[in-house]
Amino acid sequence: MQKEIDRLINSYRNNTLNSEEAGMLAGWLEESDEHRAHFRECLAGREQPASAKAEREWARFAARNKILFAVPEGVNTRRRLFRRYVAAAAALAVGICAVWFWQRTPGLPDTGSGVEVSAVRPLEYRTARGEKLDIVLPDGSKVCMNSEATLTVDLKFGKATREIEFDGEAFFTIAPDKSCPFIIHSANNNYTVLGTSFNLQSYARENFAVVTLHTGCLQAQIKKDVIVLDPSEELQIDATANTITKRAVRIDDSIGWIEGRLIFSGHPLKDVANKLSRYYQVRINIHEEIANLQYTGMVDRETLPEALRMISETSPVRLSITNIDGEYFLSRAKRK
Repeated sequence: MQKEIDRLINSYRNNTLNSEEAGMLAGWLEESDEHRAHFRECLAGREQPASAKAEREWARFAARNKILFAVPEGVNTRRRLFRRYVAAAAALAVGICAVWFWQRTPGLPDTGSGVEVSAVRPLEYRTARGEKLDIVLPDGSKVCMNSEATLTVDLKFGKATREIEFDGEAFFTIAPDKSCPFIIHSANNNYTVLGTSFNLQSYARENFAVVTLHTGCLQAQIKKDVIVLDPSEELQIDATANTITKRAVRIDDSIGWIEGRLIFSGHPLKDVANKLSRYYQVRINIHEEIANLQYTGMVDRETLPEALRMISETSPVRLSITNIDGEYFLSRAKRK
């Protein structure tokens, strides 16, 4: 157990806690003064006992996470309410921890002056394969990140500009600020929003991006083309085929992944294969002959063999599915 706690504390120091881990760490800290003292010592360094620096760091953590500790007295009531707080505050804790790291200066000595020094490197969020992460940016904008995504916040974010770099998939809810547009740079494309919610799928290695607007207004700049989306509209950008497609869609289909469903509505099979790869955490390859054929259907917690069989039976062509050492290859099935 102690080894796991030390791992969580180390992740906190490295700004790599996910929402579940943040809840676990918060729960452990709430249990006793001894746990909180150990946390202080770890922040100060294993070879140094609790120092003035550690005390200040602990005070920042406690102040920013006070919702986790503000529970009524009484063991039974306290425990019951605390479980509720952890579930609601886990994602908030991750964002708070990240903001704390963003405000600190990595690698610089503490001057003891009590004055915060501005960050010297951008704030970066990452999700591993199979992981999701909810974060709150310094301006109050909310981002729910899907698997294998990276979001980098510019150093000047929230001052004269609001700009981020993004690679992956996420659902964004942008805090309104007409004087300071929110700009996303992703896979050589730019997306400008004011107060807007939308789903963006843009993995640079896949050369295929989809942005689906839920509310507000969004402007996409793809090379020299500038395209404005209205609610319930979707933009598909295929860098390989050099095509841009704008169409009306059911917006809920774009965020099925948040609840564990994959919903395809006229998406190319290469996009289907990529999404299945992230969903099932395996590598799935699609033959280029059928990569751009459009597929419509849904995967809802089926096993991978069940999902592949269903897709084969409902795709425009029947698929041949080959499994080689856990890696799947999809191609057009030969006619009998």
